[in-house]
Amino acid sequence: MSFENVAIEKCPSYDYEVVKEALDKVLADIDALDFVKPGMRIGIKTNLVAAMAPDKSVTTHPVLLKRLCEKLLEMGASVVIGDSPGGLYTPMFLQNVYKTCGLETMVKELDPTGEKLKLNDDYSIHNGEFLDAVSIKTFIYTGWLDNVDAIINFSKLKTHAMMGMSCAVKNMFGTIPGATKPEYHMRFPEEHAFANIMVDLNEFFKPKLYVVDAVDGMEGNGPTAGEKRHIGAVLASAKPYALDMVCAELIGMGYADVATLIVANERGLGPKDFSEVTVVGSCPVSEIKVADFKRATIHQSITFEGKGIQGALTSAVLKLAYTTKPQVKVKECIGCRKCADTCPAKAITMVDGGKNKIPQIDRSKCIKCFCCQEFCPKGAMKVHYNLLGRFANRINHV
Repeated sequence: MSFENVAIEKCPSYDYEVVKEALDKVLADIDALDFVKPGMRIGIKTNLVAAMAPDKSVTTHPVLLKRLCEKLLEMGASVVIGDSPGGLYTPMFLQNVYKTCGLETMVKELDPTGEKLKLNDDYSIHNGEFLDAVSIKTFIYTGWLDNVDAIINFSKLKTHAMMGMSCAVKNMFGTIPGATKPEYHMRFPEEHAFANIMVDLNEFFKPKLYVVDAVDGMEGNGPTAGEKRHIGAVLASAKPYALDMVCAELIGMGYADVATLIVANERGLGPKDFSEVTVVGSCPVSEIKVADFKRATIHQSITFEGKGIQGALTSAVLKLAYTTKPQVKVKECIGCRKCADTCPAKAITMVDGGKNKIPQIDRSKCIKCFCCQEFCPKGAMKVHYNLLGRFANRINHV
């Protein structure tokens, strides 16, 4: 089975001229904007997971968004940029995110009148029905997406505590209103089922184009509290699954490490190996690959299934080795209770920690969705491995 071409080009910095050359090349490599016609309204679904400055490498960089918007405007289209971060889906909350992430300034520079380019200001919520879905046949989503003619998904390459990697496929979870996201974690706590939500959303909305900001990615405690790691690339494809396979290869991961790749392949939508993807562009992946990229978790498989007595024993050992859980680093905690407020299982209570209240996790209730880790503003909630898992992690990176 063949899959969509994936374009990749080197992009060593966020300097505008460097970005312009690299992004223009990667889009030209696959004729990515051929679908754009004058008068179209294009929605750019970006990654604005939290109100954090561009240099933190948490969100899609505004310089890349600027160049993409310029090209769309030059082609006669109008553009609206949006996302629904974790938290309230309200004007006050989103406006702070837009400003902090550098988008407010960028949009005003390109179109001061807001006639052709704007940040989403439609906070309506609509009901969706997708009978071909595996996990969510009915759901609610952000209504602004109904008012565009085509969607471009512009994601950021990062590690993710639950899914292994956050990139093109995972980015579509931002179509779900922020305050509703914990509900889906609670309804689908198992990785395989939750990964199918991501694939369901991609198949429902069917973006026309996927672009990835992999200039500076995030390793370790991603997707919001890890460390910036330079990768130096931008990528694009018409389909997200082959694109995510290439992105996984870039950071030393593979099919078994990324839950969304596994379920996409099971549904006949994506590749099972990097060799199944056609990569185009002026630079081979091997020249950009970061082999020692630090992972958030180890995902050798989602189910660890095995046959017979030996298979069952192997499965039990693997589950023990690779099971992770969230754990607070007390010295870094500021007692803001964001983790307790976002926990879908209500497994976190705030207890006396000396200088301030600190979170205490009820392990019998914890569903290991890592919402607390993802939305901790200080990165104090960490992904914790057991002793066997820490040993396996060191072996994995030798």
